[in-house]
Amino acid sequence: MRMSKADNRLILLGTKGGPKIGPDTAWPTSNILVVEGHPYLIDAGLGVTRQVWKAGFNPADIERIFITHHHADHNMELGGFVHNAWISGVVKDVAIFGAPGLDNLMEHYFAGQAFDIASRVGEVGVPPLADLVRWQEFGDGPVYEDARIRVTALRVEHPPVHHCYALRFECAAGVVAFGADTTYFPPLGDFAAGADILLHECMYVPAATKLCEALAQSKPTLWDHLSASHTTCEDVGRIATQAGCKHLVLNHYVPDVGQWSTLDDFTQAAGTTFDGKITAGRDLLEIPF
Repeated sequence: MRMSKADNRLILLGTKGGPKIGPDTAWPTSNILVVEGHPYLIDAGLGVTRQVWKAGFNPADIERIFITHHHADHNMELGGFVHNAWISGVVKDVAIFGAPGLDNLMEHYFAGQAFDIASRVGEVGVPPLADLVRWQEFGDGPVYEDARIRVTALRVEHPPVHHCYALRFECAAGVVAFGADTTYFPPLGDFAAGADILLHECMYVPAATKLCEALAQSKPTLWDHLSASHTTCEDVGRIATQAGCKHLVLNHYVPDVGQWSTLDDFTQAAGTTFDGKITAGRDLLEIPF
């Protein structure tokens, strides 16, 4: 693992919105923020363990994890990731910070894997996993601070999820803001003020409309959900403009890029309301700051 004060970058591990995957889809949402060579994991959707390896890290290298909310595309592999890290290397002190619901998620994971954990402790003499992992739920305000970063949270609007949080990471190299999943929420623009990077979900309305039309029989209220819970590309641009961010990075595409849209469609739509730098995120893209 690289350890350099000059190593500051955002790595997008998974950029897909929603937990459903196929043979050619991107992986669901997860990211690494590298600060002075130290990796911090933000969200843990399906595939995060493999993507961390592909990004050049051992899962055991990651000791601080943040979960924005408890939709499956953001937390499905959290327990498995920690479990794999325990098996893959020397896990010393893993701390997980997450939206309310984290206690329930982790307690059920440990209960479900109790046999495997106990058998590995007995067979090879590793310390019990529960002795090496701790977790804490958070709300609005300060979340975590160490010698490199300060993390704060803002509850955003992502119905029906009540506890969904944007995260702001401040360090010597700059500010990176994660918008999480949200409908258009102007307080997020203030929360992300001056960010070097704003990572924000996005919905391309023409493609979302076609998706809802195609699924009208099986999912008749899909548009109601999408419009209430996600941010159009144009409104993402408005948030970025309000924040005065240097670089807007799009992820968590609604709907999936491919059948009815391209990455350019998303960036061009966001560009109608933001005249700064825009990047369409894709899996394993690295962005220095």
